[in-house]
Amino acid sequence: WTQQGRIDGVDWHLEATGPSHAPAFTATATARPAESKGPISAQGSGASKAAARAAAATALLTQLGSLLERPR
Repeated sequence: WTQQGRIDGVDWHLEATGPSHAPAFTATATARPAESKGPISAQGSGASKAAARAAAATALLTQLGSLLERPR
């Protein structure tokens, strides 16, 4: 969607909580759709950074899909 000019990009924020031997990660992905009045954010959690980012990306894609796949 970025290459098609439908979103201006995605920003990521990652937080770690819990003890160092068993951290929990929360990722927030924020996109700026060209056709929207404001940014759209989604969060995901996981036991690893990659799992948290994947969960956030999946949630964001779901939101973007419902917004951007509507007929223009």
